[in-house]
Amino acid sequence: MDITFSETFDKVIECFREPTIESQLTHLQSITIIRDVLGKIRVFLEPVGALEDTAIANLHDSLAQKLGPYYGEDIWLPEGEQDGYQALIEVITSERVRADWDDGNKPDWYILERHLAKQAWTNKDAGNPPWAQDLVDRGHKPAIVAFFSFKGGVGRTTALVGTALTLARQGHRVAIIDLDLEAPGLSTIFFSDTSDMFGVIDYLLEKQIQKSNWRLRTHLRSINDEILLGDRGETLRLLPAGTVNEQYLEKLARLDFQNLVNNQVPETLGEMLKELQGAAKPLDFILLDARAGFHDIGGLAIASLAHGAVVFGTQSRQSWAGLTHVIRRLARPLAPEPLPVLLCHAMAPGLGVAGREQELQDFRDRAYTVFQENYYESDDIPNSNDPDAPFWPVVLDWQSTLRREIALFPENSSSESARAGIVSLLTGNPYENIAERLCQMFGRKLKKEVVT
Repeated sequence: MDITFSETFDKVIECFREPTIESQLTHLQSITIIRDVLGKIRVFLEPVGALEDTAIANLHDSLAQKLGPYYGEDIWLPEGEQDGYQALIEVITSERVRADWDDGNKPDWYILERHLAKQAWTNKDAGNPPWAQDLVDRGHKPAIVAFFSFKGGVGRTTALVGTALTLARQGHRVAIIDLDLEAPGLSTIFFSDTSDMFGVIDYLLEKQIQKSNWRLRTHLRSINDEILLGDRGETLRLLPAGTVNEQYLEKLARLDFQNLVNNQVPETLGEMLKELQGAAKPLDFILLDARAGFHDIGGLAIASLAHGAVVFGTQSRQSWAGLTHVIRRLARPLAPEPLPVLLCHAMAPGLGVAGREQELQDFRDRAYTVFQENYYESDDIPNSNDPDAPFWPVVLDWQSTLRREIALFPENSSSESARAGIVSLLTGNPYENIAERLCQMFGRKLKKEVVT
């Protein structure tokens, strides 16, 4: 019998709905399906009263027959007396979540997924940013905003740089962090020499060993070039990913292992953001350049660390397939509110290009449908033509100038006028639009008033 991972839950449901099994298990309070790190299935039953041994044996045979190699050979009940067994039951009952198909009738259905990774993408609860949302709303702490794209090469990092420059030029105090550890690039945009830069990957590893002896303040880079920031702009602070050298892959390998073994990466990233805020304060925004795709740190950035997200997609089936899951995760069904999000239509046809208006309309229509089905409660859906709604996209036209390597630092082959021209592109529309909508998201004005 062939069975796949995605069929296992359906097969368990089939077992419990078989007439013979159903008649023998008439007084079940709940059924919990536990899927382990390999995908194997076990079940935990909470009956009212005792269950007959024959009922358990018949259920065991049915599960073995329907699940085949995906059956973990365990049916757990709450009546074990050993300390270890009781600890297991406590974990199950504290970490399980309601199944999507639970209809409110008995028995209650639960699911417990056991992961080594990807928890940030599979968890449906709210994240745990380093400081509370109300502190951000009152202006006491910076808003952490994750820039995320399901696919790479859509201009996410360029948009982050443009948004950061726009905010800084308008008087906002901004820090940017390169969380794209597998393909770092923020530091190369602002500095010609990146051979001796410590950053995120070093913090995640060194902090575990050196504790307070490793200080983030020492490794923050300041960007205060007047061509980039204008005559009233605030200094931009950068925390790179780290220096890409012969040791970088060794660091990445240890980071992956650290996350799998003790799952300390989320907590350490939160401490990193707190230390950054303390070292560079006062800040208004911290912008995170998150890894594309369903990467663990990218998931943590938008689902656990951030107070808001800027999400990039293109008008393609492949992009929407991934974006739909991203939007569903940002809805946070177990939290009081979804995560504030701003959608960007990346690589859109430029003005005058045939088919532009049709593609823009198609993207808007698809965005509204995806948000309607995956982000909102049924009674909270805004009008489809609301330009301030999360599903109303900022359009990023394809621009050949910004598709080339961007270098904002002075160099012999780059005149000040050439750099100023690139800055002009990066601080005009659509990046100014992103900056303005982020300010609206957190109750701020784009042009920050100077306090004298």
